[in-house]
Amino acid sequence: MMAMEQEFKPVKTIEELKTILDGGASEFFVLLNPCARSWKTLNYADKLDRHGNYKIEILNDIDDSRQVLTEKNLFNRKFTNIGYAMKNGSFFYAWT
Repeated sequence: MMAMEQEFKPVKTIEELKTILDGGASEFFVLLNPCARSWKTLNYADKLDRHGNYKIEILNDIDDSRQVLTEKNLFNRKFTNIGYAMKNGSFFYAWT
């Protein structure tokens, strides 16, 4: 049986991320350096923020931790590096 090749697409905006998440839980990674990746599974959480927007659930593969963040908090480095990575071209969507 042949292994399926995985492809990676940079995610640069929250709109791109939302479009991907509309299809359900998906695998992503933050490129930390040329050889290291921080893998994450993202999905919409069942919770809404105070503006009626869905929060985003993040499962961090490195330590099995779980976060539920608002879109605003995705861009706050106190909570996660995802927004910073998006702005710098180092956040990727992985699909087979």
